[in-house]
Amino acid sequence: MSKDEAKKVIRAVLCVLKDSHSSTRAFACAVHKTSFPDRDPMEVAFEEFRSRFDLQFKRFHAKGDAQRGLIILDDNSYETSLQKMARGFRPLGTRWGVVRNLADVPFFVSSSASRAVQPADHVAYSVFRRHEAGDTSYLDQILPRFDARDGKLHGLVHKQRMDLECMCSACMSRR
Repeated sequence: MSKDEAKKVIRAVLCVLKDSHSSTRAFACAVHKTSFPDRDPMEVAFEEFRSRFDLQFKRFHAKGDAQRGLIILDDNSYETSLQKMARGFRPLGTRWGVVRNLADVPFFVSSSASRAVQPADHVAYSVFRRHEAGDTSYLDQILPRFDARDGKLHGLVHKQRMDLECMCSACMSRR
């Protein structure tokens, strides 16, 4: 397909998220790799993601809603290390405490085999385009879907230590 046709497909998929049920939330983490030279960026992102996902369910529980969540990830070469990390989160927790609100360990499935994973690929692409190319057109479309409370984005994180004045939505919401 042409570049313009591909852009239309991306926008159409993101519209599905944008127009979905009001309780639908997105989560993503962009990691500035050189800010964490001694850590695997995928593991940094996964720990953040997992902790923030758990935070959302803690807020549900505080309102009497005892549901739990599932994390479904695209198959990749990190599956073994992320599964190991996930098993450790239950008894050991993350840097921010024990993760208690997930129904099971993360599931890995190929995005080519399951359409349910494909929207997550588009969310990831939107975040990538924002941080790597300065293109906010995709992310702006779905920004209201990221978990937030009191004006602070919890579901969108930019892990970096280089630019204290970063102007991305995630960093600005924490100032």
